[in-house]
Amino acid sequence: MTDSARAFFQPDQVDQQPGRHALLVRLVSYLRPYWLGLAALLLLMAAGAALEVLPSEFTLRLIDHHLAKGSLRGAGPLIGAFMGFIAVGFVVQVARYGLLSWIGQMAMLDLRMQVFGHLMKRSTHFFHKNPVGRLMTRVISDVQNLNEMFSSGFVAIVGDALSLTAIVVWMFSKHVGLALVAVGIMPLLLISTEIFRRYASEAYRETQGRYAAIQAYLQEQLSGMSLVQMNAQEARSRGAFGELNQQYLDAFLRTIFAYAVFFPVVEFITNGTLAALILYAGFKLQAGTLTLGLLLAFIQQSGRFFRPIRELAERYNIMQTALASSERIFKLLDNEEQIPEAAEPKPLAFREEVRLEGVTFAYEPGGRRVVRDLSGVIPRGRRVAVVGHTGAGKSTLINLLMRFYDVEAGRVTVDGTDVRDVRLRDLRGLFGLVLQDVFIFSGTLEENIVLGRPFDATRLGSVLEQSQLGDLVARLPLGLQTQVGERGQKLSAGERQLVAFARMLYQEPEILLLDEATANIDSETEHKIQKVIERVSHRLTTFTIAHRLSTIKDADEIWVMDQGALAERGTHDELMAREGMYAKLVRLQFEGEA
Repeated sequence: MTDSARAFFQPDQVDQQPGRHALLVRLVSYLRPYWLGLAALLLLMAAGAALEVLPSEFTLRLIDHHLAKGSLRGAGPLIGAFMGFIAVGFVVQVARYGLLSWIGQMAMLDLRMQVFGHLMKRSTHFFHKNPVGRLMTRVISDVQNLNEMFSSGFVAIVGDALSLTAIVVWMFSKHVGLALVAVGIMPLLLISTEIFRRYASEAYRETQGRYAAIQAYLQEQLSGMSLVQMNAQEARSRGAFGELNQQYLDAFLRTIFAYAVFFPVVEFITNGTLAALILYAGFKLQAGTLTLGLLLAFIQQSGRFFRPIRELAERYNIMQTALASSERIFKLLDNEEQIPEAAEPKPLAFREEVRLEGVTFAYEPGGRRVVRDLSGVIPRGRRVAVVGHTGAGKSTLINLLMRFYDVEAGRVTVDGTDVRDVRLRDLRGLFGLVLQDVFIFSGTLEENIVLGRPFDATRLGSVLEQSQLGDLVARLPLGLQTQVGERGQKLSAGERQLVAFARMLYQEPEILLLDEATANIDSETEHKIQKVIERVSHRLTTFTIAHRLSTIKDADEIWVMDQGALAERGTHDELMAREGMYAKLVRLQFEGEA
């Protein structure tokens, strides 16, 4: 793996690690809409805590009041009440876990929708910097980790705290000495927990980051598998994946080591406390200051007391994983890389022209300017084409027209209105864009043409005719209902291009943007597409990024770009007569095709 690729797939780091309390406060805010459910859950946990001490109370009374006397006479009501409380405890536990799971799932649904909605608003530049696999980890795996925290971590700890409180109160009410021995464990546990927390926090954080890096690399390699196999790069890809996997393993082993040490320490402390409790109780029994029933009740209750303490390591594992995930989720949610909407949007009406006025733009602040002081007019109903060498800045003009990026200097206007002053939805609805590399969604052919817009059978029939797609639909076994596969893999490159034109026509735009739309297709499909373009260009304003110069001879105006600047403009005949850059490009292309 090269150094640049290694840097791209490094785990994303949080620049300033937020405090644990700040993260928890922010996470708890997602539970606020379900406060009624939380209130009911709190009551159930309080009831469960009360029920924790009742079995020991029954044990105490049964032994000291009945078994110690050698008879169970009169113990029927006590035993019946005991069985009844066991049944009530079962119902309370079922209701508690059911309600807890529902609240956790609803909160995570809200968070997952918020994260996805946030991604939908990010700028194009944001997606160029962040691998898809990493973003998928945020929406799926990291949010799931938070659900584990709510269902098995944070709320469970609250329930355990209530149970421990009830048990401690019961212990002190029955025998202060035994209670002091039992709770004497707490300082040791707090010290060991703090040591574990300091060691484990960074390991958990790095583990989550390494996991996201693996997903990002895996997504890219699977998407480009044909290229990997075509260039016999399987061994290199396997080696790079092994490197990322080893880094994840190393980070994960550090978390396992922390867990493997902490859990036995907790077990050792709790067992030692139980032994001390029994030893102390032995002396009290000999002195006659402690009954057998109270001792057995204390041992029974200490088991309940130590159970959540023994589970503390697992709870902490869940909490640390969730906190590491929450850091990355909130880093994503705090990202402000988006094209801003106008504070007071103006109405958009395209009646005369789109104008570029002194436009200058660089993809990175302070970087190379790919467009420099460019001015030009796209009149309504006219056909404008842009040509130039690779890297001249042609495709960037489409990004600026549709506000995928904002200009650094100058402005883009529609009938005199700056595009930054209108709603993005209105602006982008003005254009119909067809790119060289067409993206097709999984689903039916019809769904890829309509693309979520209101269905109109008449319009769809007209679109199929205009886009020369009728023959393809007739050949498919299920017609428009045929599944096209992931990324349209069941369609050829030319067929995908025709689908893109049909999609554009169904949108009914006013300006057609073509970015080398006929560059990578066969001659027969190119001929079909040229017919489509000729048909629609007479009623639509057309702005074409041209690769094959033979396709733009009839343009009303041709812009020739060089190093981001507008070097020449005019009709085909005018530019050929000047014997400048355009004429040279035409001759080079026709010589190459000869």
